[in-house]
Amino acid sequence: MAAEIGLLLLIIATVICLLIAVLPLLKNSSEPYTNALISLLIHLNTFALLGVMVILGYLFIANDFSVAYVANHSNTQLASVYKVAAVWGGHEGSMLFWITATALWSSYIVNQHKANSAFMRSLCAILAAIMCGFLLFLLFTSNPFARLLPNIPLEGRDLNPILQDIGLILHPPLLFIGYVGLTVCFAAAVAALLDTQANIQAHCRRIRPWAILTWVALTGGNAFGSWWAYNELGWGGWWFWDPVENASFIPWLVATAMMHALILSSKRNAFYASTLFTCLLGFAICLLGTFLVRSGVVQSVHAFAADPSRGVSILTLLILFSAGGFTLFAYRAPSLFKPSCYSVHSKESLMMLGNLILLIAALSILLGTCYPLLYEVLTEQSISVGAPYFNSLFIPLLVLISLLMGAAPLVRWQQAQPKVFIPLALYAGLALGLAVLLNLMALPQLSGYFICGSFSALWIFICIIAAVRQQYGQRAPSANRSQRFNAMCLAHLAVAVSILGATTVSHFEQDELLRMGPGQGKVVAGYTFVYEATEQVEYPSYSAIQAKIQVSDTKGQVFAYIYPQRQTFNTNGMQLSAAGIHRSLFGDIYISMGTPLSDSEYLVRISYKPLVNWIWIGALMMMVAGICLLRRPAIVGAARHTHSAGHRLGAPSVHNGGL
Repeated sequence: MAAEIGLLLLIIATVICLLIAVLPLLKNSSEPYTNALISLLIHLNTFALLGVMVILGYLFIANDFSVAYVANHSNTQLASVYKVAAVWGGHEGSMLFWITATALWSSYIVNQHKANSAFMRSLCAILAAIMCGFLLFLLFTSNPFARLLPNIPLEGRDLNPILQDIGLILHPPLLFIGYVGLTVCFAAAVAALLDTQANIQAHCRRIRPWAILTWVALTGGNAFGSWWAYNELGWGGWWFWDPVENASFIPWLVATAMMHALILSSKRNAFYASTLFTCLLGFAICLLGTFLVRSGVVQSVHAFAADPSRGVSILTLLILFSAGGFTLFAYRAPSLFKPSCYSVHSKESLMMLGNLILLIAALSILLGTCYPLLYEVLTEQSISVGAPYFNSLFIPLLVLISLLMGAAPLVRWQQAQPKVFIPLALYAGLALGLAVLLNLMALPQLSGYFICGSFSALWIFICIIAAVRQQYGQRAPSANRSQRFNAMCLAHLAVAVSILGATTVSHFEQDELLRMGPGQGKVVAGYTFVYEATEQVEYPSYSAIQAKIQVSDTKGQVFAYIYPQRQTFNTNGMQLSAAGIHRSLFGDIYISMGTPLSDSEYLVRISYKPLVNWIWIGALMMMVAGICLLRRPAIVGAARHTHSAGHRLGAPSVHNGGL
């Protein structure tokens, strides 16, 4: 009965979303009672969808295997925490999570702003239309409450063992919150394009905190996804340029450009066309990535089960919403352009150029991801595009982005003079010299990738130091300006930390594949590894063969025991290699246990990964920087203003530094 109630709530939510979408089209849509009705319906829709999520979670906890989604993603032996996480661990549940999070965000927006302006009514209607499309997609192609009647299995298939990790609890929700943010920014951009009477700068100020939160969530989603793959898959890498990885990384690049464009527009009262374009593009790329992941057109360990009908439905939604948004943009774009009075040497020009490079990087990765599909359709032959392509394009673009990232905080707004680039040239020369020197000291020959990575990190470090001296050396800035500047510095420093970590582990990782058994030892990266014993361990959902490996330092002192495993899951017999990892700030010792080579010996991979954790430390620093921007009183206050205060929000801001 619970499943039927959940399905009924889904149908009710669909009808409510349809009503919200059409109410603003009524003749008297601006009447106070209509605005109140829209707000009430939005909250009812959120309540209904939350009820659906709760019911689905109950079905997992209750082991109701008559529901196909539960039977395919759970088991009586699955830990309760993973039963809850399994709610969004499959295709149907993850789409439901996306829709529910969109509804929650809609309720928050209405609660903060009220549906009493043309912009807010349009925003609510567009979000409702998108949710309605997604709900129809769920009901007709991906019903999470579909029954397995009359043949109800006695036991479920179990959640994919790869997903039975803390990463499932953190990675997908953050990623989907980011996708929801892109959805909200898309709807807000379309609403701004429809509202021809208001000051568009006011709308950009409203969208700005939503874009920052979107970027924070996507940063966390990508970072935890990388960390999850590093820990769980046993291969020891942190990025593979997998199509599904790219499908979440491309929206992050677009969201980064969107966030900076909104900062620029809300501050300088210009660049609206490019700003709204990035808002539209972010959602379109998000839907395209969803199509790639869920249609079966790409093969990946991260992909959902292939279903052509789902792919066609998602592609239809992509074409419908994107075509509508970009058509409206093309119609309104000429009115958004205004004469520019900014020097090519100004901060505005550098930020716009940086956004352009970010979009080029995103489209380059998208091309590499989709090219094998297009090639196969056109020639009926297969081709693969791997890391060499992506590295050869992305790393040079990363250097250009880093150059602009370091230079922009040191350049003035509007009419900056060319002489400002003289000290920047000196900083660049210093960073390049240090990068080449490090290359000569650490590697036997010159490496272009190493020089690019180390130069980018050093350049950003040097420019941040110079920017801090420039900001605080002249006069004490205001509290808001200081907080904004500090958040910007932290975000840019975080990028440098991640670049340094990625460059170091890529060039100095030491790795050996060994045949090892009890009593055998080996020296790797200056550490002595002794395989002491093979143990059999039992867990509620799986059994494992576990190696006990002693690790000693250069002085012969034992400082760690590492326990890699070969896990066999009870429900499906699937085997996984679970790495044993000794973590430290300056490097991880990573050991994975492979297939048995004899009765007592196993294939063992031992790796030393210097500074690998800096990749994720940098990502966490970026998230903190974004949260600091969200806490700015000026942003929060501006975001809470309604349409009636648009004339005040449209006033030009003070010409000051930072972001």
